[in-house]
Amino acid sequence: TVVAAAAPSQCNHCKRVTSLKLKIRACTRCFAVGYCSKDCQRAEWRKHKLTCKPRNETNILMEQQPSPQAADQEVIDINSDTVRLETQCENGSWKDVGPINLLNNMNTKTVHTNSSSSSSSRRKELSPATKQILGHTAKSFMFRHSHDGIDENLVIFLHGAGDNHIPFDKLGQTMKLPQTATLSLSASMKMNLPDSSQSKSSNSTFVELPFGLGYTWFEEMDYQVTGDVLPNDHPRRLQSLSHAVLAMNALLSSLTDHSSNESSYWIPERIFLFGFSAGACLAMELCRLWKLRRNVPLGGAICIGGGIKTESLPGCVAVNYNSDDDQHKFTDVLIITGSKDTVYSQKMAAQTTSIYDGSKVQTHVQQGKGHGMIGSREEMQTVMEFLSKRLVRRMSSMEDMSEK
Repeated sequence: TVVAAAAPSQCNHCKRVTSLKLKIRACTRCFAVGYCSKDCQRAEWRKHKLTCKPRNETNILMEQQPSPQAADQEVIDINSDTVRLETQCENGSWKDVGPINLLNNMNTKTVHTNSSSSSSSRRKELSPATKQILGHTAKSFMFRHSHDGIDENLVIFLHGAGDNHIPFDKLGQTMKLPQTATLSLSASMKMNLPDSSQSKSSNSTFVELPFGLGYTWFEEMDYQVTGDVLPNDHPRRLQSLSHAVLAMNALLSSLTDHSSNESSYWIPERIFLFGFSAGACLAMELCRLWKLRRNVPLGGAICIGGGIKTESLPGCVAVNYNSDDDQHKFTDVLIITGSKDTVYSQKMAAQTTSIYDGSKVQTHVQQGKGHGMIGSREEMQTVMEFLSKRLVRRMSSMEDMSEK
């Protein structure tokens, strides 16, 4: 829990104190210090940036030392192409979990940007094509801009059977990943697909569970007769899973469509999938299909208690996993399972790794855990470490501080 600090009453640069005629505004990043004007804030930034930490559950800490010539320059020096992602421990201290890559075009000695640009120009919207695919079921998905106003990365959340997108939307808000928007999806949505074979009378593109138990992405059980778990190679399971993967592939293709406006186009390497159980299986199958379609890899996929279980899906051709193609590789995947998970066991996770490209899979086994979502600090730490090595961060704060 973060306790709010008292509002600053003195300018951190010129040391003037607040009065009826002078208002001290807090730094909107750390809220620990304040300034009486933009000029004072800009002049003090070279010193303040070394200790400025966001007051939230994740934190960016610059890996940078002050330049010897900083005092004589009116621009901001950038001497590193990475920043660090930290998470806050129970005792209030911050633990470094790894680097976040900076944009290559920002890795320059000096940066000159129009200071009048607003953070709203760095927000991205869903393209008309994406909105059309998602349909008019607004209650079946939630798109949120990054908490810092800069949408450089995108995390897509996929829930498990019988659940919905709401808890995952809240998880995305809690994680507060830097410069990362979130799109939480529900299997209850009815998508508008160009070549859809779904029934027009169907309530969902995916699978509606019996007795009002909600929705899931594909048929894992015989919901019609026995209620038993379907074998991994059962035709009905494979057919419904293939349908779900192709539907999500259409959505992902619309998000990465080059013809879209820049404000609604997402670079594939900056899109991340986060799925639990059935959603995890769907996420990893989507990564495999994405590779089969010869696309560049996604940023990464986090699969909690689930993953691919068969060598292929109907309609997918065999692929050479040892291909020397440097551009069209498999997406990096993090699998988290529990030592007591009987739904998706350690053995199943090992089989998943052997089916996929093993060099692209990282597996974490949580001791004493059954089948469930992330429930420990150790698991969240593993997730943060995985993301910290793959997220991209635009140096917007320095852009805003530099001269025109």
